[in-house]
Amino acid sequence: MIKKFFIVLLIVVFFYCMYKPFVIQLKGSETVSSFNLKTGSVFKLKDFIKVDKIKKCKVYLVLNNEEVDNLNIDIPKWNILKCEDEKVIVNLLNSELSYIGADVSTIQSKIYIYSKNKLIFESEISLDKNSIGLQNRDLGWVKPLQDKDFINVFSQFKRYNLPVLIIW
Repeated sequence: MIKKFFIVLLIVVFFYCMYKPFVIQLKGSETVSSFNLKTGSVFKLKDFIKVDKIKKCKVYLVLNNEEVDNLNIDIPKWNILKCEDEKVIVNLLNSELSYIGADVSTIQSKIYIYSKNKLIFESEISLDKNSIGLQNRDLGWVKPLQDKDFINVFSQFKRYNLPVLIIW
């Protein structure tokens, strides 16, 4: 009886993890060179981070539960999204961003960019209906010049289907 209970419990935990995967972060991204940005400066992510080969890039989007509920309608409603599509990643890296010169402290969702299995960029990200942008210690708060194009990039991400995502 106890054996059956643990088997059922294990199955329930496994399916819960499939629905709401765990994220384990073992280390952060390496510090990248910071820009001396002025309010209103426009730049692209590809100018800020160095990507060796786009073909070996992966991007993970880890969304907070509240953010999933308030996501822009075009983005898949899932806790973790993944992209390995070269064209989509190029569009993300070429998105024009504007430095706002402020900080937003309540963002809990994150984006992780890997190149050759090495974490090269991480940032908090907001993709809800009211606020779209990136926030991290090197950039501060930046907003895309074209919200619709930025949302279109993330609408092409696919659902991450494993129970655990390990950020290393």
